[in-house]
Amino acid sequence: MDERLYWLWLQYVFKPAGRIKECVDKYTSAVTFYKAGESEWEPFFGNKRKGAFRRAKEKSPEDFSDTLDFCLKHGVHIITPDSEYYPKNLLTIADYPAVLFVRGNYKCLNEGVPFGVIGSRTPSVYGENAAWNIVKALTENGALIVSGGALGIDSVAHKTAMVSGGKTVVVMGCGHGYNYLSENSELRKNAANMGAVISEYAPFSPVTQSSFPERNRIISGMSKAVVIIEAADRSGTFSTANHAKRQGRDLYVLPGDIDSGNFSGSNQLISEGATAVFSGEDVLRNCSLLGGRTRYEKEKTGNVFPALDEKSHEGKKYVRKQKKAKEKTKKEEENQEKIEIIPKNLPEGISKNAEIVYNIMSDGVNELDEITRKSALQIRHVLVALTELEMLGFAACDGPNSYKII
Repeated sequence: MDERLYWLWLQYVFKPAGRIKECVDKYTSAVTFYKAGESEWEPFFGNKRKGAFRRAKEKSPEDFSDTLDFCLKHGVHIITPDSEYYPKNLLTIADYPAVLFVRGNYKCLNEGVPFGVIGSRTPSVYGENAAWNIVKALTENGALIVSGGALGIDSVAHKTAMVSGGKTVVVMGCGHGYNYLSENSELRKNAANMGAVISEYAPFSPVTQSSFPERNRIISGMSKAVVIIEAADRSGTFSTANHAKRQGRDLYVLPGDIDSGNFSGSNQLISEGATAVFSGEDVLRNCSLLGGRTRYEKEKTGNVFPALDEKSHEGKKYVRKQKKAKEKTKKEEENQEKIEIIPKNLPEGISKNAEIVYNIMSDGVNELDEITRKSALQIRHVLVALTELEMLGFAACDGPNSYKII
């Protein structure tokens, strides 16, 4: 019999957020636990888990054959704790899932350093910009971005990771196929193409009152650290923050205006001991992933910085680099002047770069390389412009390095 059937049975017995680790530590696997039989199950569950004991007796692994067949037919991977692809960090928490249902690249679950990035569903412009900058820096340093696929900061985190050429993992609070938050269906599709979408719930399982708090423990459990960007009082973000504390994960929080309700929860977390961060470099440095160096500290001896002037070796390199950057910017500006800007129904205040990119895409150009070539912009400026258009609802990711007007 396929061993995944035993894990599906065990997931049913314990339910989501059950203490699977305790069971696996004692019996090593779902197979050995099932074969131990009722005589051992009853004392193991005890009086406090009569429901689990009842569920263990009422169904067998064979009863989950339909679930396994459906997943195999529809490209939903079943990843279990004995798999090399199961997230290693997740195995350290007491209530890890017996099964992860994964769409996309299940191998990416252990690639890079995973960071949970979460926050408000209705963020300010400051919060969105901060999320973009922090996630971009993390992604460019090899991070795997983990979030919940919700509107607001979650969406910004996933999109920024993908636009920056990285991978992202969406952790759902329902089963694959259940029509929840349809406005983010395109984001989940793109995340599956460039990372993974995961759930501990069987396909088509609906959202319940407990599913999001249960989902949040996976976001923090998978992560080396959790970054919180903009959380109000009594925000759902606190659920993930509390899980992170219990799981021993580092907690980093972006501070905000003390008079803003949007940041009252964030500032409270900092007052309770969370680390305040202002950039992705702050997060990386606190996690010792920058080797103790900031982006401004290329060399350092003790507490004394080496001499740096235009005559020194490093000074000459810096001056040459700055001169080239200025020449590149000047050339870029000259090329932009040659591009005809056709008035479009775009919002006031949109950046010039976003307008240029929108016009190019309106002519049917969708590939990132071609957009960059035709715009005469640096690729980082194109990516920023694309993200701006996505946030405003004028463009969407249409596959790896491809975008479309919507």
